[in-house]
Amino acid sequence: MRVVLDADVLIGALDSSDPHHAQARALFIDWQKHDAIRLISVVNLSEVLIAPAADRGRLRRAREAIAALGVAIHQPGEATGVEAARLRSAHPISLPDAYCLATAHHADASVVSFDQKVLRAAELEGISVTETAARRRRRRGR
Repeated sequence: MRVVLDADVLIGALDSSDPHHAQARALFIDWQKHDAIRLISVVNLSEVLIAPAADRGRLRRAREAIAALGVAIHQPGEATGVEAARLRSAHPISLPDAYCLATAHHADASVVSFDQKVLRAAELEGISVTETAARRRRRRGR
């Protein structure tokens, strides 16, 4: 199993005050158990590191935590960049979100996000989506 993380998932895992912390933590525990390959685009990594970058020590700790979580950094090539531009123009998502989807497409992986716009765009594009507990609840109407 290969998953590409949207920034919100990794932020949730790193920040105990984030509303998605418990769910993100559960995802990482499950991925560890199943030896899942966890990827994040360097573009989305930049999003994750914005708040920690304000302090060198905090930035170092965040980067160490990301490595400890087993997240590999994907370096996009030209094809991923072109695909991200197409996705951004086709859907109401940000350019970093488009990179997340393009990375999943090119890495033959599922997207993991808490952002419904990202998940809808992935589904419209035929990109696999990893179900989260919150998404299952929404689908059931709870």
